[in-house]
Amino acid sequence: MRSVNSVRETLQCVALNPPTVTIRLLEGAPAEMRELQRVIEEAPVYAHRITGVPPGRADAQSTYTALPDGKSYADKFVFAISREGEMVGCADLIRGHPDAATALLGLLLVSERHRREGIGSRAYALLEQYIRDWRTCHRVRIGVVRSNAEVIPFWTRLGFEPTGELKPYRYGPVASETVVFQKNLPGTP
Repeated sequence: MRSVNSVRETLQCVALNPPTVTIRLLEGAPAEMRELQRVIEEAPVYAHRITGVPPGRADAQSTYTALPDGKSYADKFVFAISREGEMVGCADLIRGHPDAATALLGLLLVSERHRREGIGSRAYALLEQYIRDWRTCHRVRIGVVRSNAEVIPFWTRLGFEPTGELKPYRYGPVASETVVFQKNLPGTP
């Protein structure tokens, strides 16, 4: 009987041990871009909510190169989010936008087959530490398109609050608005 209990206890411990999540800054190498495109294509529900169409063939390139007005590539950071070494998500971060003390998280995307595993919240914690290490940004800002409003509880659990700012949003057939959220980073001025 002791051996059965030992096996059961081991399985319970393994089930409680969360998988390792890491982030890695992408350099734009062809293999990275193929993996980034694969991850984006594994989120068709998100793409449909935001664009009204499935992910496009050039979405990885667009994610890697799109910049807000007035920013340079020195301030753009695209990350692979990996679970146990497999790329399962991505993030797009802009330093100093819309002001020097703010980091804009333009995208945090997890493959739909890996949702609800805690990967997004663990990846966000790593991104927040990356932002803190800059020592210039004291808050993080995101925009949530209302057609993708189901993610709002995720962001509020992470400490984001609506700023009250709304921006019109239009992409193809999707007409909506972007709700701006912000999180002040504890321990920063």
